[in-house]
Amino acid sequence: MTKTCVKCGVDCAQTRRFKDARGHYVCAKCYDRLKYGLPIEKQTEVDQGPAIALADEAPSGERGLDCPRCHATIPGGQSVCPECRYDSAVGTAPIVPGMSFARPCPKCGFDLCGLNAHATCPECGADEYEQEAVRRLKKERGAVMNFYATPLKMGAAGLVAIMAIRLLNLNVAGMIVDLIAVGVSVPIGVCAYWLFCVVFGGGLDQGWRLAATNFFAVFAVSYAVAGLFSLVPVPFVGWFITSLVYFGMLKDRLELDDWWRALFLAILMWCVQFVVLVTVAGIIASL
Repeated sequence: MTKTCVKCGVDCAQTRRFKDARGHYVCAKCYDRLKYGLPIEKQTEVDQGPAIALADEAPSGERGLDCPRCHATIPGGQSVCPECRYDSAVGTAPIVPGMSFARPCPKCGFDLCGLNAHATCPECGADEYEQEAVRRLKKERGAVMNFYATPLKMGAAGLVAIMAIRLLNLNVAGMIVDLIAVGVSVPIGVCAYWLFCVVFGGGLDQGWRLAATNFFAVFAVSYAVAGLFSLVPVPFVGWFITSLVYFGMLKDRLELDDWWRALFLAILMWCVQFVVLVTVAGIIASL
């Protein structure tokens, strides 16, 4: 039975085709051209010999063509690339439709709505490669900030807990001492961490800013746990749990491999703290 394309007049009974609600047939080539706004030239039906097999029925001996645009394989008997829709019969690819949603330029923020995905920004002139580089740089910066966000949130929660526990116990002096102790312990921890990394790794495994942020989280949470168990004076339980939290956070936040490394780092911090206290006491005594 003949199935004639209403656009180009070619019999599409043996090829891929589409049928509308009124029963009219459109061949696959005309369908693609209509979809992407390409012109259609009506043709007169000529004797094309035996029917060409479909892609999944193509004989094994019939080889496809390499698409000159994306180098994918165009199945034998077809002219449109299944990957990029390049039409080898007319030597052109379909027009990329414009993006119909708000799409700010990563570099200057200009709205690229209506332009295709590879368009150059008309405001700052950034092309797709520069836009991708800016987008990748922002993503990397966001990933770096996430390293700081977690310990900062933990440290802030620890400070809030310290103030709440001390105020609940009506111990304002203790709250001030704890807050000062957290602030003083952070630089001491960074110095001890530097000594630790020199001994075991030849340098800082974390940058000093990130290390200071992690020490802030460790000391704030540890002092908060110690203050909580000071309200419940059970012998050795509070000390044991506080020590467990302290060493566990040192191991986790400073990315230490073993528990004994966390213990060694804690001993280094106590030694540095002792040296600082002796030095400050000597300075005060000489005044």
